[in-house]
Amino acid sequence: MKRRDFIKSVAIGSAVAAASRATHAAAGCYSRPMLLDPRRTKTVFISDLHMNADYASSWLKENATFLADFLVTLNTRSDVAELVILGDMLDQWITATDDPPPTFGAIISAEHNLEIVEALQALCTNPAIRVSYVTGNHDLLSWQGDNPLVIADTFPGMTIYSQNPGIGEYTRDNILWAEHGHRYTLFNAPDIWSHSGSHLPLGFFISRLVASLSQDTGMIYTTPDVLELLSRQTIATLNQGRALEQRYPMSPAVKGNFDDALIVAIFNAIARFSGKTSQDEFVMNALDGFDPDPSVAEVSDTYATILSDWPVNQNRVAKEMALWNELGYMINTANLLFKMPSSLKPYYPFTPRIVLFGHTHKALLSYSPLQRTIYANTGTWIDGKPMTWVEVDIRDVWPCKRSYGVSLWQYGSSAPKQTASILSPR
Repeated sequence: MKRRDFIKSVAIGSAVAAASRATHAAAGCYSRPMLLDPRRTKTVFISDLHMNADYASSWLKENATFLADFLVTLNTRSDVAELVILGDMLDQWITATDDPPPTFGAIISAEHNLEIVEALQALCTNPAIRVSYVTGNHDLLSWQGDNPLVIADTFPGMTIYSQNPGIGEYTRDNILWAEHGHRYTLFNAPDIWSHSGSHLPLGFFISRLVASLSQDTGMIYTTPDVLELLSRQTIATLNQGRALEQRYPMSPAVKGNFDDALIVAIFNAIARFSGKTSQDEFVMNALDGFDPDPSVAEVSDTYATILSDWPVNQNRVAKEMALWNELGYMINTANLLFKMPSSLKPYYPFTPRIVLFGHTHKALLSYSPLQRTIYANTGTWIDGKPMTWVEVDIRDVWPCKRSYGVSLWQYGSSAPKQTASILSPR
């Protein structure tokens, strides 16, 4: 072998050995796999699609074509590794009180959802892009009965995160925690306490009242908007009661009665706003164990104690935070997860530095330079709202580091509305 060739072979061998050592060092440092395709660095998060079986009361009509176009475009991108749908993909709740709730199969097969379903099916057959789905509150029963099979058969290859009693979460690298967010909300968290043998919360019945209002008036109302409209006055009353309690402490019994009265007041106000009396019934077809069909008054009585019993039954966030979360202030819950107090540690495998929620229909990106944490809300795709999503750009940085760039996007824009990034490990 010539001296020049010998030196070349030694150099190549040394480079290969160095790369091998670096790969092993990086793998040990990361304690997680390297990215499979360094060109595909982005995970795209969307939520709150609200595909519904009833076109008349559906929240997704005009924007359906835009959503399908977004999914088609996503399928052609060379930088996307995964699409994660953070809940409320299918909507079993937006059904008038006089109509039986639709099956998941009926929602998927509805003609007005066809272009979205076909675009999502095409994504699921793309071997270069993973597709994951995390349950929300409007598709809370996606874990129950044949529903997982219906979803899996429609979208082959989709990874489904949906467990009893109606929750799911998506995680990456012990850094990112993503879920729909309904777990932390007063009206929409899975409820296995109020009605024996069931999981549907009070928010299910509120949404059906709102659907009846939309059907009767020909105008589309959404549950978050109605809750915000009618809850602010009752929350003001709650704050007055809290201030009064500080001056004149209430006994536990009186305090519980005050909380119960507040929930009854909110629900009855929504029922009246929707044109329903206390005797009007919710047609259930025995869905989730509700048989016979309950009346407005019976639902009000069934769920009256959800606020006073919250600390015992739900116990991840304070009941006041759970109520404010319904109005879109979930950043406080994200900040709680970043701090991870000892009371929460048994429920979480790690303390996240990036938290993603949906549910509120309010897109948001917030970066804390002090904590080096990022909270983002994906927003929604329903009519009348900005069509938004979040992208997380995950890149291996040499040596032993990984960068996470989070960006908030709006449909029709050529650049993100906001961006933030962190580096891991710290």
